[in-house]
Amino acid sequence: MKYLLAKSYDRKAHPNAPPAYALLTQHTRDVAAACEALAKAVGHVALANAELDESDFERFRLALLANGWTQDLGKASSHYQEMVSHVPEIQQLLRHETISALLVWQDARFRQWLTPLSHVLTLSVWGAAGHHRKFDLRTVPKQSPVLTVHIKHEDFAAILKEMGEHLGLDAPPPLETDLTIAYDGRESSDIAAVESLRDLFDEFEDCEAQFSDTHERRLLALVKGFGIAADVAASAVAARKQSASDYSLAKFVADSVTSVSLQTTDLTKLISRWAWERSEIEHLSHSDDSLPPDFIVRGFQNQVAESTSHLTLAQAGCGSGKSLAAYMWAREWCARVAAEGRTNFRLFFCLPTTGTTTEHFKDYALESGIDDVSLTHSRSSVDLQMMAETSAQEEADDEDTGNPARAALNAAQDKIESLALWSTPLIVTTADTVLGLMSNARKAVYSLPAIMSSAIVFDEIHAFDERMFGHLLVFLKNFPRLPVLLMTASLPDERLAALKSVFPDLEPIAGPVEFETLERYRLESYPTGGDMWCAVDECVARGEKVLWVRNRVEWANEVYRQCRERYADKLSRDAINVYHSRLRYKDRALRHRRVIDRFKQPTVPELKVPAILVATQVAEMSLDLSADLLVTDLAPVPSLIQRMGRLNRRATPDKPQDPKPALICALPPDEPKVEMPYEKHEMELAARWLGFLQECKPTASQRDLSEAFSKLNEADEFDIARAEKEAVFFSGLWRTRPALTRDEGYTVSVVLEADLAKCTERDRQGKPTADWMRRYEVAIPIKDEVMKWERVGTVRVAPTDRVAYDYDEATGEGTGAKWRN
Repeated sequence: MKYLLAKSYDRKAHPNAPPAYALLTQHTRDVAAACEALAKAVGHVALANAELDESDFERFRLALLANGWTQDLGKASSHYQEMVSHVPEIQQLLRHETISALLVWQDARFRQWLTPLSHVLTLSVWGAAGHHRKFDLRTVPKQSPVLTVHIKHEDFAAILKEMGEHLGLDAPPPLETDLTIAYDGRESSDIAAVESLRDLFDEFEDCEAQFSDTHERRLLALVKGFGIAADVAASAVAARKQSASDYSLAKFVADSVTSVSLQTTDLTKLISRWAWERSEIEHLSHSDDSLPPDFIVRGFQNQVAESTSHLTLAQAGCGSGKSLAAYMWAREWCARVAAEGRTNFRLFFCLPTTGTTTEHFKDYALESGIDDVSLTHSRSSVDLQMMAETSAQEEADDEDTGNPARAALNAAQDKIESLALWSTPLIVTTADTVLGLMSNARKAVYSLPAIMSSAIVFDEIHAFDERMFGHLLVFLKNFPRLPVLLMTASLPDERLAALKSVFPDLEPIAGPVEFETLERYRLESYPTGGDMWCAVDECVARGEKVLWVRNRVEWANEVYRQCRERYADKLSRDAINVYHSRLRYKDRALRHRRVIDRFKQPTVPELKVPAILVATQVAEMSLDLSADLLVTDLAPVPSLIQRMGRLNRRATPDKPQDPKPALICALPPDEPKVEMPYEKHEMELAARWLGFLQECKPTASQRDLSEAFSKLNEADEFDIARAEKEAVFFSGLWRTRPALTRDEGYTVSVVLEADLAKCTERDRQGKPTADWMRRYEVAIPIKDEVMKWERVGTVRVAPTDRVAYDYDEATGEGTGAKWRN
């Protein structure tokens, strides 16, 4: 063969010779250049964030550079060359990065040549082996024919020559014959894959003792992460420009990472615009940095903003101004970073759900006046651009092998989104975008350069499940010098203790006393059915807003139907809604907007705009609304506190309102496992908590709720050791595979067979586009049979005869998906 290829390419567009980006020589050169540029642009601040010494920089740079040069040596494999040339479905005996590791680690000629790099060789080889996140004990040879590694090819020699010059090595060893690799020793070859791979794993495990120190684990994780990011950048930039003379990886990194920065004036403008939009005074000729005369910055907000600790915890209830305090905090860190001479400051504002993320983006970032802002979560609309192609199977995760083309497109989409974040100064996103780093999640690792040059806000951390909160702890522990602001309405004692165990000096900043002690709620426990409906009737008659929260979707749907029947002659159809996760995302987004707009209508005697929303626990975070009556099932205490945060939410010390009723209802009797989806002990604690509160006084404030919880909560210590094991970004060492970012739930996302049949938004392979999939996916309860259904990528297709979907496109009404009997 004349050329060794790194990528497939359009042979009609390039009939005479491959474009530069497709050549293994050029791609390897590009990855190394990206490694060098990233080390220069972000390496110093990344080491500082991890509390590593500046003296570690040269070792980090050299290890990252060697990682980049060795990642793709294994692409000289005959199987790989066939795959990117004309046999994309070929089953490779070994993946290319595994061959790279075998060459560099086990071939005596390479080891001798690389002796000057012995102090970084383990870091670089483990990084190279894991740069596709598919390397661990599950990496096994396929029973395929013998392959040849074309190490005597002139392109391979050219790569080694440039690599040696760049790394300051002697001339590479002469390689006069190619290598052959067979499945095992029964076939004649230079290398028996099964035995060699077993030896490689044994040797890697022997080296693990070198990384018992936190310092070395952090350095390794950064080398691996930046190596993956460099490969993504090299592929994207080269594919866009095609010819090597038209692009520079160093310039791309500098323009994307180094030269883009949030300014203090940007944040001042955001704060000002937000304040003026909520002011009763007309904004005429005021400058961008002015605040309306009726806007008062609270002491709590100033206290958060002025915190100089790298970790700040703001614990305050609804209406206290936490979000604005967060932007004030970010402005102060922006000024500190600028004073140090840095020009690449950005802000990640992270929330737990897609709903809260989108609403925050609309409320704060969208009209901020900042030139570049980003909304990033699993369903944000994406313009999927063309990227350099390898073969679909190269990008397919293990579970995606049934449709590798779809997996390749999903991977390309993540690359586009992540690279866009490199040059975005303000990112509003779900917490997964950052904390997914701990689980080797693709998008999070790709975004590492942006994350390392940022300050980060994690809002509503009380809503993180056990796994995600564990990831937060490990993230904070290993990046102790990265500016982070945590915000929550309440936090169980065991979680606060866990935070203090990784950051002993942490002192929570409490919300304004006058807000925390404002009497907002009148608690009523276990009302009868008649009492509940009487309370709803009276609320509707006054033109007020009702929020009714059930613990299960089927319970919510039943109450919704009852409300529609009971108030058919009294309320318009759009005044009664149900909101839960069993709606297609596009339908849920419309329902979300309709509910928010309805609840924003003022409740005044002369303008009666009553509303009833029946919801599940998604209302605890996804809905920023204020109800006049809350009816809720008994639930775990943190959930009840969140639900009550949607009651009388707009009351302030300046404009107090009478405490509003919260009716906490007993669970249905004789229902099997009635506590599901929660635990029985959580319900028992909630009942004790409710009784304790009612014994104290008839009304309650936010502080009353949280203090009562602290007195009664007897939860075990948070399992930090387990969290560190699950954070595979650090614990994996030479093993690099994606893990879970969140705990597994009780539902699975599917697309409906009927929707798929009508889909007109298709990619080049004839599959639904990623954006269409995001809009049409819907959650249903998991059953074993789901795993036998057909798939589109990783998403199962729900047969029409098994899953029904109730929704009227014309009216926007319906209860969503449910299993057929």
